[in-house]
Amino acid sequence: MTNPAAAIRALVTYAVCIPLAALVGWLLCNPLDYGTLGFFGLVALLLVSPLLIRWHYPLLVFGLGSPIFCFFLKGNPPLSQVAVILCLAIAIIERTMNSNKRFMSVPVMTWPLLFTVAMIYFTAEMTGGIGLKALGGEVAGGKKYLAIFIGIAAYFALTCRPIPKEHRNLYIALFFLPGVVQFVSDLFPVLPSPLNYINLLIPPSDGSADGVSARLGGVSASASVLANFMLAKYGLRGILRGDRPVRFLLFFALLILTLIGGFRIVLIFYIQSLFVLFFMEGLHRTRVLPVAMLGLALMVALLIPFAHNLPFSYQRSLSFLPLIKLDPMVTVDADGSKKWREDMWADTWPKVPEYLLLGKGYALSKEDFLMMGDGVFANGVQTTMDRSMTALAISGDYHNGPLSTLMPFGIWGAISFIWICAATFFVLYRNYKFGDADLLTVNRYLLVIFCIGFLGFFITFGAYVNAVCDFVKFAGFSIALNQGVCARKAQAAVFQRIKTQPRPRPLPVNA
Repeated sequence: MTNPAAAIRALVTYAVCIPLAALVGWLLCNPLDYGTLGFFGLVALLLVSPLLIRWHYPLLVFGLGSPIFCFFLKGNPPLSQVAVILCLAIAIIERTMNSNKRFMSVPVMTWPLLFTVAMIYFTAEMTGGIGLKALGGEVAGGKKYLAIFIGIAAYFALTCRPIPKEHRNLYIALFFLPGVVQFVSDLFPVLPSPLNYINLLIPPSDGSADGVSARLGGVSASASVLANFMLAKYGLRGILRGDRPVRFLLFFALLILTLIGGFRIVLIFYIQSLFVLFFMEGLHRTRVLPVAMLGLALMVALLIPFAHNLPFSYQRSLSFLPLIKLDPMVTVDADGSKKWREDMWADTWPKVPEYLLLGKGYALSKEDFLMMGDGVFANGVQTTMDRSMTALAISGDYHNGPLSTLMPFGIWGAISFIWICAATFFVLYRNYKFGDADLLTVNRYLLVIFCIGFLGFFITFGAYVNAVCDFVKFAGFSIALNQGVCARKAQAAVFQRIKTQPRPRPLPVNA
């Protein structure tokens, strides 16, 4: 006996699948065309949509720390941006269809983020628009605008739902550990040709892989990711526990490995973070203090005479320390890197007043591309331009926090940055102070890296785009992990017990 309902379903299936199969076969005649890739991507997205709807939030948390790039999409966007867009879109659809699935409301963070979005959009419209040259636009520079917008959207995507208590450890690992595969970027010169395609997902690093000046930035980043995870998971006290010597040895080895990239900022970060954690965890009141001082003195005593025998990258990481004798080539390289920054800052700061009310934005015209270069036009004619007209300065990469804020967005950018920082500090401090005891270690570490990042923005190295995206990411993850902004727990009122007085005896009645 024929089932009419089953027959109709089969006919609908054939009516959809047969034309789709024919279209796919026709498109495969030119498989590398972006239109074809886009269509295949749409089909793949529809096929995996049930998985995305179910697992979009873990994908978001994983993607925010992942070094993977989506090479198959136009513009080669990072996985973090794609994950944010997908997760936020799914969360909005879920909220539209189910009124019980609400975003976590934290007005102290929402208002500065909305102000920042409006300020950036107004500046972009007044200074050439948001152009994406990768998509065929005549104006470039839109990637930085897009990075800020998606970085702010990441906050709302993270706060679309609270993280259940039973899944906290999983999400902490997803937040801190994805960058551990960054070492793949340093393997490009040594990988056999069939495996080189992995660098489409994780692009090769800029460091050289051979010679005395090799700087393995990817290996350094992977070691730093593992060290950060240990600090967030166990804290400095847990790493230094006497009954867990393997933790300390592993952490010390990771710290040594972080210096292989040759970045001074890495060593400065760990000196600051370990110093702050040492006192915040109360280790200065324990027997660890004299042991730590003795170990530090021993390392300094060994570095002063023998530092010049270390590899080039390690010497470069130590080049900011005084009293240490280094190889002359390392000193010249480090001083040269410092000097061109100082020259660019000296030539750029006098121009800041011109952009206080309306910043110059990030838009780059064709004329800007012609001017980009270290004092040389595209036609090879030498010019007398100052360092404020070099490629990095024109593109907004000032390697200086205040300049990267005031030049593109003026005083309004400074207001938005300070407002976001104050709101982020409020969230992180409240969750550290009043959060669950199980989250004390990770809440403390989020607060510490925020404070170090805030100070480093003004003192060592900073960029407005990176700082805003990182700070709102910390705040969003902290809110989701703590299921909101924690408040002081109300103490139960204690009433003094009132002692009952014995009833007075009746006076004897005289007969």
